[in-house]
Amino acid sequence: MAEVVSDEEYQLALMADYSERDVIFNGPIKSSNYLIKGITNGAITNLDSYNDLDRVVACKLVQSGTIGVRVNIDTDIFETGEVEYVKEGSRFGFSDESGELSNVIKKLEALYGPNSFGLHIHCNSVTRSIAVYKQIAAYALRIIRKHNIKPTFIDIGGGFFGGVEGKPSADDYISAITTILSTELDISNVKLFIEPGSAIIGSPIDYCCSVLDVKDTKLSRIVTIDGSRLHVDPLWKKKSYLFSTSSDKHHDFEGTQIVCGFTCMDHDRLMSVNDISELSVGDLITFHRVGAYSVTLSGPFIQYYPDVYFKKENGEIIKIRERMTVDQFYNIQFLEGNNL
Repeated sequence: MAEVVSDEEYQLALMADYSERDVIFNGPIKSSNYLIKGITNGAITNLDSYNDLDRVVACKLVQSGTIGVRVNIDTDIFETGEVEYVKEGSRFGFSDESGELSNVIKKLEALYGPNSFGLHIHCNSVTRSIAVYKQIAAYALRIIRKHNIKPTFIDIGGGFFGGVEGKPSADDYISAITTILSTELDISNVKLFIEPGSAIIGSPIDYCCSVLDVKDTKLSRIVTIDGSRLHVDPLWKKKSYLFSTSSDKHHDFEGTQIVCGFTCMDHDRLMSVNDISELSVGDLITFHRVGAYSVTLSGPFIQYYPDVYFKKENGEIIKIRERMTVDQFYNIQFLEGNNL
């Protein structure tokens, strides 16, 4: 299925030949046209706000088990350090603790009858802890008991990790969720949706760069590459990377080598490395497991979107996206024929 969070992504899913019944429509910015389109054409449409709900009620949209209600999960249920925004809480969905969720449930039951909608309970983990998803599943059961509902589906959302040997796998997460839900639900009659997109696409993507320059300042060894932190760490949070180099030097550099990007920003520093082979001009540095948001959030700053290649199972490598040109950038930024 395709999980989308805007009209544009909805259109993109259709262009990629997804059926609307294979679309999960999330997010707080649905237009009226696409909200109606999603619900009437069978997309799983999770209501995130009163903006969504009020238009559904006003239009009396016909639906059959495809509407979901996003729950603003209580972050107090998690252990310290497992999720973000503990003090302020999540910005998405309707809060049970404030009474807003109860109001939404009553309105949907009045419109469609009881047991006519699903629950969307998504809260990103910042660790690989399976306990986060056990707590989310237990919270879903608490909501179900309190409001005496039988959801048509439960959408646990995303935030999963994957692709690292010895760490929790997709099966581990799903088994933990199912074990909790099955204590009170007939899971053969309730669909479970998960949204593991970033976990799936994160691991198989590499970022390949070349060393352009090496110099010594009074304090440091500076290694400049033809890549940028913008392309692998668009949220500026990473502290380390899994990487490999092609350096043929047989001795480690005695000190720290600071690997820096192509931009004019001094803080475009990808990593400081010790005890690896000395890097030289022309060496390759490949950063591993840097997919997901890094591909989509990197923008056309200084240098434009890079080439993207796909490696088939048989080892064949094909180019699937050309590096953006200056002409393409210009045509996107300015309407043709306008003289500024």
